[in-house]
Amino acid sequence: MMILQFYLKGLLISAIFVLLVGGFYAFTYLVRNTKKPWAERRNRIFDLILVGILTTPILSFAVLGVLVILKIRGL
Repeated sequence: MMILQFYLKGLLISAIFVLLVGGFYAFTYLVRNTKKPWAERRNRIFDLILVGILTTPILSFAVLGVLVILKIRGL
């Protein structure tokens, strides 16, 4: 049961991280590429969303490992 709690914490942390990084990238991309057609910019944003969806669970396992190690060491 404790591993599930660590996984859910890791999932939350990684989801927030991916949202922040993806949002920052999307904002800077849209601001810097105003002359590109809307369809091309929309496709880039869709690609970014797909990468975020695929990256979040993988990153959550990495955060899970860090949380378990911190728990074992008592930090």
